[in-house]
Amino acid sequence: MKKMFWAMVLSVLCVTISHGQYNGECWVVSKGDTVYKLYADGNADPQVIPNLPQASAAEVNPADGVVWIAVSAANTVYRYNPNSGDFLAIPDINRPNMIAINPADGSAWIAGLDAVKKVSGDGVQVIATIPAHEPAVAVNPKDGSAWITNARGPIARYDAAGNKIVDAQNMGEPKGVTVDYEGNAWIADSQYSVLRRVSASGQTLVEITDIPNPTSPRINPMDGSLWVVSQQSMLINLGVDGTKKAEFLAGMAIVAISVSPADGGIWIADLLGETFQGEISKWTSAGQAMFKNPIPQPSSVSVGYWSGN
Repeated sequence: MKKMFWAMVLSVLCVTISHGQYNGECWVVSKGDTVYKLYADGNADPQVIPNLPQASAAEVNPADGVVWIAVSAANTVYRYNPNSGDFLAIPDINRPNMIAINPADGSAWIAGLDAVKKVSGDGVQVIATIPAHEPAVAVNPKDGSAWITNARGPIARYDAAGNKIVDAQNMGEPKGVTVDYEGNAWIADSQYSVLRRVSASGQTLVEITDIPNPTSPRINPMDGSLWVVSQQSMLINLGVDGTKKAEFLAGMAIVAISVSPADGGIWIADLLGETFQGEISKWTSAGQAMFKNPIPQPSSVSVGYWSGN
């Protein structure tokens, strides 16, 4: 029965989302069981991908528009190509909840409960398995390396083959990471209210302790600055030296953000929003809301960027 159920889910994946080239669309996980595609103007495609129990993340490859969807209940990630309708299940990933895509080769680094697995761009081969407790992962397309955090403290950078190449100083409970093209990473520890920037060689460059409960760190590819959420409501922009450039109230219960390379705007998944039912919004770097869409209980938001660097 279980195999039949997931076969039905996959058949839905083939027909629900309209095809077309990737043009900066935003992909959203809603209510833990539905995936939406939102266009650049914030309007949602009327067709959705439903019936995905405990869907936890949907990440788009900006180079080709392929979407990787993590479904925790199935211990599976689905690679879905909206352009062709092709799909593939990548099984045996223990409760996947975060995906980092390398647009240079299409490969995916998938974080589960107890490990990060790197999967080839076609979804066929597991290239590396890196044990870690409740890890977060971010990949650098320039060289294929990835920073991985372990919620028990360790932080390390791995090469494209999954070999550890450098350690950074431990943190209390790191659960968020983002990386720039030079390999520098920002790491967020919400539990201990620490935000740290480290070099590609693991050296601590900046440490900030006066931003309460930082989560969802994301680098703006346009200028290298950092966007981070504080206390699930404030959106803060920091320069590479940690100088605060902007700060504004942007939500009620922000659980994820994604930065658009086209205009530097910030897409926000707010579990509550103005209606207390959930909302996806987009904001300018100056703190102006561009639009809001009442997507119910969003938990993941993804707009990709890829300059080919």
